[in-house]
Amino acid sequence: MRNTAPSVRARQLGAELRRSRSTTGLAADQVAKRLGFSPSKVSRIEFGRRGSKVEDIAAMLALYGVTGQSRAELLQLSREVASGALGWWQRREMSANQRTLIELESTATRIVNFELSLIPGLLQTGEYTRTVLREVALVPPEEIENRMVTRLTRHRVLLKPDAPRFLALIHERGLRQRVGGEDVMRRQYEYLCHVVRHSSTAIRVVPADAGLHPGFDGSFARISLPQAPPVVFTENRTSQLFIEAADEIQIYDEALRRILKIALDERESAELIASMAVEFE
Repeated sequence: MRNTAPSVRARQLGAELRRSRSTTGLAADQVAKRLGFSPSKVSRIEFGRRGSKVEDIAAMLALYGVTGQSRAELLQLSREVASGALGWWQRREMSANQRTLIELESTATRIVNFELSLIPGLLQTGEYTRTVLREVALVPPEEIENRMVTRLTRHRVLLKPDAPRFLALIHERGLRQRVGGEDVMRRQYEYLCHVVRHSSTAIRVVPADAGLHPGFDGSFARISLPQAPPVVFTENRTSQLFIEAADEIQIYDEALRRILKIALDERESAELIASMAVEFE
């Protein structure tokens, strides 16, 4: 049977079309009437469940007034969706790259995030994030505040009523990495303790003396989606990668199984983090 689950590209294309339609104030049935589509066709396109002709997407973009670089990016994306391509490598400067991750996280049922060098982005306080962006020079100085807004938008996913279950696997090295001053670190540790108590988040620390393991290959997040295969997300300084191929997902699943075997349990991890907070009082 043909797999009809939406790919990452299809999900993102649909999300961008929904966003563009929303800015016009048009309802989906109005779009359908103006373009000669059925309402169900518009819905399937917007939720990534229908491979559409590039001409259909071009007509929608024209109706929404999308032009220039944004139009070119979305038309190229529609061609890739139509080709059935899996896996998506994005350069950081692509305008929609952060929205892709936000869209996946917002619809996820479970997220498992292994971090080697820092505290996971979804669990960082604002001052911790700002320090990382500034000191590691991940983005130009003039973009730091915009990136902060993006990060805060991502944080909301863990606080909504139907929040995904989030398991953060943090290497002790990343947990102890000094970011900012003592007050920044103390408040960060206190926030971790708060999140674990008041959300569907769990934290397990990989101890520094655990030796080598698959996580040393780099940080990554496995995102489980409803009625769709999982996606693995990883990034570096210049690009982001969304992995969808089943054989590649299995490699990351095996890595997670091995990491979980050596990680402290939730109680031990909570006690360790609490003790770190006390050290900075």
